[in-house]
Formats: sequence, C-alpha cells, structure tokens
Amino acid sequence: MSTNASTLPLPSALPPIQINRKPLWIALLLLLAGALYLNQTVSWRQGALWIVGALLGVALYHASFGFTQAWRVFVSDRRGAGLRAQMFMLALGVLLFFPFLAQGSLFGQPVNGLVSPPGVSVLLGAFLFGIGMQLGGGCASGTLFAVGGGNTRMLVTLLFFIVGSVIATAQFGWWSTLPALAPTSLIKTWGLAPAIIANLAVFALIAWVATKLEKRRHGHVISFASRTARPTSLLQGPWPLIWGGVALVALNFATLALAGRPWGITSAFALWGAKALDAMGGDVATWAYWSKQAALGAPLRQDVTTVMDIGLMLGALAAA
Repeated sequence: MSTNASTLPLPSALPPIQINRKPLWIALLLLLAGALYLNQTVSWRQGALWIVGALLGVALYHASFGFTQAWRVFVSDRRGAGLRAQMFMLALGVLLFFPFLAQGSLFGQPVNGLVSPPGVSVLLGAFLFGIGMQLGGGCASGTLFAVGGGNTRMLVTLLFFIVGSVIATAQFGWWSTLPALAPTSLIKTWGLAPAIIANLAVFALIAWVATKLEKRRHGHVISFASRTARPTSLLQGPWPLIWGGVALVALNFATLALAGRPWGITSAFALWGAKALDAMGGDVATWAYWSKQAALGAPLRQDVTTVMDIGLMLGALAAA
C-alpha cells in the first residue's frame, strides 16, 4: 500500500519455538477420527468440510487474523495493517467468488451467496454485536480459534455467544417485524462487472483512509506482508497477515465448492443452545425461527456449520 512501510519492531534474538507434541497428536488423531466418522455416517463432503474447518483454525491461529482486533487497533492507535489485510482478503474473495456466484454453479455444484434483507434489525443487531465483541475480546472466529488455542477465558465469551444466539432466535418474530429493504444481490441487480468494481472501490477507499490516518499519526505505515522478526514458517507460524488473508479466501472457496454456500460460524451457536434448551424440556420447536429449520431435529453431525466450527477449534489446538 505504501513504499514507506515498516515491520513491527521486535527483539533481534528470539527464542526457538517449543512444540508440545502431546496435544498436537491428540488434535490430529481427533481430526482424523472425525473425518472418517463423517465420511461414513454423512458424506465425503461433510468429512472434507471438517478438514477445511481445521485448516481455517490453523490459518486463523498462525496469522492471528482477528476481525474485531484490526478495527479496535485502528480506532485506538491508528495502526491499519490488520484493516488493510482484511480489505485485501475481501478484494481477493470478490474476484474469486463473484464469477461463480453469478453463474450459480461451481464444479457442477449449485452455489448461492448469503443474501439477507438490510434493515433496522441488521443495524441494531450489528451494534449490539459490536459491543459484545469488544467486551468479550473477540469476534466469532476469533473466539473459536482462541478457545481451540487454549485460551480458557474465551470459553465465557463462547458461552454467552450461545446464550445471546438463543435469545435472538426466541425473539425472531419481533426482529422480523422491524423495517427492512428487500434482499438485494449486487451481482443480480447491477451485473457481474459493476458489482466487482463497486466492491473493490469500497475496499480500496477503506485501505486508503487507513493508510493516510496511520501515516498522519505515526509518520510511517506498518506492512501487513511481514510483521515479525522471526522467520516465517508454514507449520509453526507466525504467519504474515497476507498469508492468513490468502488462506482464508482459499478455504472459504473450498467451503463454497463443498457446501454450496460460503463459510459461516454463528448459526451453529444458536443450534447448540437450542438443542441444549430442548434437552432440558424447553419448547424450542414451536418458536418461529426453529419451526422453519430442519436442523433442530437432525443430528449435529449433519450441520455443516457445527462440523466446521468444531474442526476449527481442533485445528487451532494443533497449531497452538
């Protein structure tokens, strides 16, 4: 983004990375057993998505690619490396995803984007979500890879993610009555090329603003292509943010090819909480949200998001 870029200053002599092999082997064995189990009881695609989830956990952990943290650091300290890495990731994702979403298929598999109506419920929900992420110390993906990596404090955040998701589904009827626009896909409304150009322009504007404000505050810009003095290692980490961005796009694309829709996380939280409440005698099946969902009555192994979330935590454990 700038020729006046630098990396984060770190001590010149760094201790060697110590590998704790016991949890590494446990994580790998659980991942292998899970993949075989899902392949036999559900489908080979579900087993593959389990592995994709694990690789997402590795990428998130090694790159420390937290979506909340990047914005927090920029707002508090005007450091924009994480923000620019996110914009790079989104731009790469748009260029890779949009052509296949426009044609509606990928390797013979029907694919669809996640298109929802923008409205008051989105604005209010996003505001509450933002407060929760700051108080909890992480977004959905950040919470999962932190838990998998051994941060037990984030178990509290995960618990209240689940509680909040269940409360939201219980109030789904009210949320649905709030004013909203019709669901809009820019690809279908504007066409492929204008949709790509519009998205890239927004990402470039955000990256440019982040660069200008960081340079104004600090006089130089930290690069997201290299951020540590330790040599980069694919297996041991840490990864530059750009590696994390590329890996997340590639693995999200694999999710699109296998599941027919992009990667998601939080729907599993609502499902876990609803099943737990149902097991305790709650009448969850009568709620408006779950009356339209087949997932509540199906085993968790059939839920793509659940499989990928658990795989993500095990992948983060292996990386840690």
